[in-house]
Amino acid sequence: MAKKTPWAVIIIGSAAFVLVVVVGLVAVAGFVIYQQFSFKATEADERAAEVEFADVAARFAGQKPYLVIHDGSPVISEEKGPNPGKPVEALHILVWNPDEQKTIRLNVPFWLMRMTKGHPIKLSSTTDAEGEPIRLRVTAADLERRGPGLILDHKEASGERVLVWAQ
Repeated sequence: MAKKTPWAVIIIGSAAFVLVVVVGLVAVAGFVIYQQFSFKATEADERAAEVEFADVAARFAGQKPYLVIHDGSPVISEEKGPNPGKPVEALHILVWNPDEQKTIRLNVPFWLMRMTKGHPIKLSSTTDAEGEPIRLRVTAADLERRGPGLILDHKEASGERVLVWAQ
């Protein structure tokens, strides 16, 4: 007669298998989320940065940005975007820092923006004339209503530049 496997061994083996599968799925999900953010900082002189910004800005030729920094305050354009209501998949940010001679690219998946549940997305910078932070308050729904397109194209007197667009 065959010897029976104790229940404890079966339960422990099953639990170990489930644990390995769950850890694998979490690792794959983490990798996919990490890849969606695509943070990239690269060394660039002023000329290279200008070329990179010109390449991106060329896609939005003739388009007014949704946000404009005027006298240190954000002004939201009421003008409709080029594709109003079209789904937005990601928010892309390109920054030039002349002090560090770097361009920085950041891609934020829009599903993450939707998780704010109507609360404003707080973007801030500490570069206005009086040293006060500039606070931009925009909701994901505002950006979705506008659709894909240019959100912000801003250059500081110090040479720093920020370009934000929705795709």
